[in-house]
Amino acid sequence: MKKTKRRRSPGIDVRWGKKRLVDQHCMAPGTVLIDRIFDRDRGRFENPDDPAVEGNFYLEAEGDNDSPASNGRPEAMTALVGAAFEAAASPELRRRLRHGQALCVVVLVPTAAWVLPVADHFRRSFGDRWLQHTRSGPNQRGLGASSGSSAVSGALASGQSVVGISADVSLLPRALVGAADLTIQLGPPTGAVVKTAIGRFAGRAPIELDDAVLAELDLDDLLAAFRPGTGAQRIAQRLAAAGAALRAITELREANACSS
Repeated sequence: MKKTKRRRSPGIDVRWGKKRLVDQHCMAPGTVLIDRIFDRDRGRFENPDDPAVEGNFYLEAEGDNDSPASNGRPEAMTALVGAAFEAAASPELRRRLRHGQALCVVVLVPTAAWVLPVADHFRRSFGDRWLQHTRSGPNQRGLGASSGSSAVSGALASGQSVVGISADVSLLPRALVGAADLTIQLGPPTGAVVKTAIGRFAGRAPIELDDAVLAELDLDDLLAAFRPGTGAQRIAQRLAAAGAALRAITELREANACSS
């Protein structure tokens, strides 16, 4: 009997082993140490330890059901992070990052949720010649700025470029911060940035998007509004609804704190 081939789900196939310490001196250019996997079909990083969520769901049928990538449009994560990075770094600065000279760069992001997506965007945009240090929090041994400095100094001394990406500059290696030639700061996404991302994802930008609507939204909150087959105006409506819901929760917590 002919065996049936098992179809694998889309994404990145990764085998997980026991955690072990890694000698940063032995890492190849472009190496990034992460604890999550970027699923390009979902447009976000996934934690492999999280249990799968099963159950029925409903997907709105708004126009074409093809994914943005199949229409030549970027996925949600690519559109959002790309628009945010371009707003923070001028074309001249981006050209400098593509140049072959050795550079040391600090990239500060709005929250920890942005660290790994920005690291992925940086690698795809500026190549694998960069040694990346991504810090969402203290490392496994609880060390912050005291860790990684020797790897940074060694890389720079050998002519390699180094980039540190974090929401907190104090978590990055001390030598990296001290040697930085450039600092790029991504602010919380504005209405203009998200409008650009929606235009790239949906093929058309919404009529308007107020900065106040986005004030409470982190990266994952923004991504939840970007769904395949959804028009620009519907994405904007979802963002407005999410912002209102999260503001209501914040106000309720503050009211409870004042009354207690």
